[in-house]
This record gives sequence, C-alpha cells and structure tokens, in this order.
Amino acid sequence: NINHQAFLLSKEPYYIINCNDNLHLRLIPVENRFQVNELVDLQDKFRQDGLFLVQLWEDVWLTKPNQVISRLHSFLGLNKSFHGRKAKVISLNIADTTRFLNSNHLQGYIKAKYNFGLIADGEIIAAANFSDTRPMKNKGEGYLSAELVRFASKDGLTIVGGLSKLIKHFLNEVKINDLMTYADRDWSLGKGYDKLGFQLTKITEPALLYLDQKKMVRYFPHRLPKNVISDFEKQDILNLEDYLAANSFIKIFNTGNLKYHLYQ
Repeated sequence: NINHQAFLLSKEPYYIINCNDNLHLRLIPVENRFQVNELVDLQDKFRQDGLFLVQLWEDVWLTKPNQVISRLHSFLGLNKSFHGRKAKVISLNIADTTRFLNSNHLQGYIKAKYNFGLIADGEIIAAANFSDTRPMKNKGEGYLSAELVRFASKDGLTIVGGLSKLIKHFLNEVKINDLMTYADRDWSLGKGYDKLGFQLTKITEPALLYLDQKKMVRYFPHRLPKNVISDFEKQDILNLEDYLAANSFIKIFNTGNLKYHLYQ
C-alpha cells in the first residue's frame, strides 16, 4: 500500500518494500537529505545480489499512479500476455501517439519523427516512436543512427514480441547502421534490451532536475520554462538557485541511464 505515510517513513535510509523475492521498491520523498551516490550504491548492491530495486519518487507516484501500478504489475507477472504476431503494425498520427503514451508510459509523450503502433481488434495495444536519422561522422562516412525514444504497451498487457516487431518494422522502413535507446536506471536493469540483441555501450551519470512543486513537473536545468527564466531576469536580487527555491522549485535527481545500441 503506497500512501503518504509510506513516503514519510521512506525518509529512513533503508525503508524498502519487498514486493516479492526479486522485486523491491524504494520510496523516495521529494524532500529528503539523500545524496545521489547513496541511491546509486544501494541500487548496485541489490543488482550484485541478483535483486531488482525500483526507485519510486514521490512526484512520479502522485502524477502517474496508474502507470506506476501498471509497470509494477508487469514486473510481478500480473499482466495478461498477448502475442505480438497477432497484432498489426500501423503508422500512428501525433494525436493518437500522444494520447497512448501519456496514458501508458511513465514519462509520457515526447515528439519524435516516426510513430508506430500495434493494433488488435481495432484497438491500439502498443506504441513506439523513433527519432529521425542522425549522421555519425565519428563512425564513418554515411553512418546513420536513430533513437528508440518511447515504447509502451496498454495497461494490463504484456505484448510478447511487441517491441521486437515494432523495431523490425522501423528498420525495414528506415535504413540505419544502429538504433540507440536508453533504459532509466530508476526503473530498469535493461534486461529487455539485452534479450533483443542490444549492446550496453554506456552508463550515464545521474542527472540534476528541478521539480516545480506546485505543478509537480520535472525540468532539466537547460529546459526550465521560458516564463520562469524571463521573470528571473527581470529581477536582480536573487541568483537563479535562490529564485527557483523561492518559487517552489526544489532539486531532485535520477540515477542515470543505461545506454544501448542495436547494430545492423
């Protein structure tokens, strides 16, 4: 039972919910004194013991409870299985992609060049979007890469072979030398990408984020709202850090990403 009291208790260094023998849930209140290395070290300790530790931040739970529960159900094997071979690949418009990813992905929709979905019985059951191709001159003349930006399946469903089917469709449509993607270390050990033949190429450093506590929206420092920066520049009393704090922004962080490449 994840509730406000649970997040208050989670200010204790090792308040962890054991979901089953493998899956453990670390609740992180937005107001805490943790250092990023504490969470990364704890995560690595669990991984070395063959255990999976999910880092659930309070703002994620408050804004995306249905998506959190769906993801945890998937980890616990509580979803219904549906074979991807029974579904048809279609191109999705921006409106359908936005609606589906905002409903079924923890990080929601983000704009990308290509949007594809799996449809069964007239209903979208999975969606993925991919970036435009990018020349990688450091890898040779004519070398092209693209990114798998988002993938999600419908709440309550595990689409067996679904992501693989969408990737194969994309690779047939767009000729590239490699496909890159990221796995959020707060939520993933990257095992799904390992099974698809992706290679782990980098572990990115934890990133600083600012959380607007009024709207419960996260921002990277270089993507703070334009109106916030504009209002800050109109005054000359506070520095940016103090100005953000005075306007209900607090610092939080993630534990980084696993960067993967699928080479063609």
